[in-house]
Amino acid sequence: MKRLLLGLVATGGLLAGCSAGTQDGTGAGTTTDGGGPSSGGSPSNGGSPSTGGSPSTGGSTGQFTDGGGGMGGEGGGPPINPCGTECGPEELCDGIHKGLDDDCDGTVDEGCACGAGQASSCFKGDPSYRDDAGCNPGTMYCSELGDWGPCMGGNHATDDCFAADPLGCHPINVVPFGTSDLTSGTGNFDDNADAGSSTYTVTCPMGVTPCPTPNGSDYTPLQSGEYTVTYTKTVGGVPAECTFPLYVGAPGLRVELSWNFTSPSVDLDLHMKKPMSTLPWAIGGAEQDCGFANCKSYNFLPQGGSAPNWFPAGNVPPDPVNWFLDPVFEANSCYFAPRGAGQDWQDGNQGCHSPRLDLDNISCTPTVVDPQSSSFCAPENINVDFPPKDQWMRIGVHHYSHSSGQNVMPNVKIFCHGALAADLGTAGFYDPEAPFTWNASSDVNKMWLVADVLFREDECVRECIVEPLYLAPSDQKLPIVLTNAQYTAGNGPPYPPVP
Repeated sequence: MKRLLLGLVATGGLLAGCSAGTQDGTGAGTTTDGGGPSSGGSPSNGGSPSTGGSPSTGGSTGQFTDGGGGMGGEGGGPPINPCGTECGPEELCDGIHKGLDDDCDGTVDEGCACGAGQASSCFKGDPSYRDDAGCNPGTMYCSELGDWGPCMGGNHATDDCFAADPLGCHPINVVPFGTSDLTSGTGNFDDNADAGSSTYTVTCPMGVTPCPTPNGSDYTPLQSGEYTVTYTKTVGGVPAECTFPLYVGAPGLRVELSWNFTSPSVDLDLHMKKPMSTLPWAIGGAEQDCGFANCKSYNFLPQGGSAPNWFPAGNVPPDPVNWFLDPVFEANSCYFAPRGAGQDWQDGNQGCHSPRLDLDNISCTPTVVDPQSSSFCAPENINVDFPPKDQWMRIGVHHYSHSSGQNVMPNVKIFCHGALAADLGTAGFYDPEAPFTWNASSDVNKMWLVADVLFREDECVRECIVEPLYLAPSDQKLPIVLTNAQYTAGNGPPYPPVP
């Protein structure tokens, strides 16, 4: 997601961190023989017991380090990095080193602990090249053994990403629900294509179902993640192709809720609590609880009494703000929300509000294929474009209604500045591990407390810490599910200590 991050930095959206600078250019070319990056990793079938600890024990998963780049050393070679992320004698696990291949052996964070359901960005090979033009991180997931699985997707130093042709096929990025012209990723590779021979296919990240298909060269992704685009042409009747990644993500914190969409009679709702709030959950709407009743576009245009107003007036990004209008139209990610919400935000001419709920599935029908339909099964999502630092935000899912008789399995993905930080629900619970499941007849009107999320930042690193919530003892990985009487009376267990 670094290309997305750099674009946001240019528009004043995010801090640039400790990067010593990067090369100019549009990105990397991948192989022209059908190679290139994978479509991203899939979650493992297991996860280790959560320790509930500090970042050093696996609590921190969303890593988006600005430690790469810089000026080349004397006589060429990798860039000089003042933040100290070059090749070294051993693999390091904490802080700026999380998600980097410190010993440059092609494997990231081997031997480092992680917790069930956690994920992280990752970069293979010399970390100094991480922010070079053409180099992009992949994604790794925590294994059932409590250590990090393989780094999948991305363009890495081990692939000589720094030497790729910047004029050839290269990574592109777009916000969720935004439409991307895939020809922008082909560079000059398509210049000599036979007339009418150009075609595009897209492979979605694991778990993205249904996977949208391109409309010619236009593509509209519905969920965050790394997609793989394959461009095929013929030159004088001889076929040729290249692959390149399409990074789909939004700034700040984005949480996506989906479930096994098999019946239109199931209605689950995503909720997010005001930072550090200990007030009760409020399904019907209250200022401390962003949900379907008070966090949609029309709740802010004009702003109603129960609509969240979480951040101090007068703040300027990257400090948390309630409203932010980016001068770059495409950087206002809410403008592309489906079912009329995007047009509402555009007509309001105030930019995007944080927090906000861009999509609410009230009744989704799996056979509906139009994303603009109110019955289309797209993930619900809540966004905070500029999260506060050193404050926990709690995520919950409410089982609003269910009449089909079939059990439902919710899944929550947590993204930090476009990087996947946790994938919870279908993995990460119970010992032995099994999907978290709600019973159709007995679990309606209950609240699943999913995780607490905290952003921290210093001169060299930006990361978010995701702590999945478990009943004690946490090594059994039992989910915390509150009854109506419990969630209307309280917030759940205390927040972890601020690291």
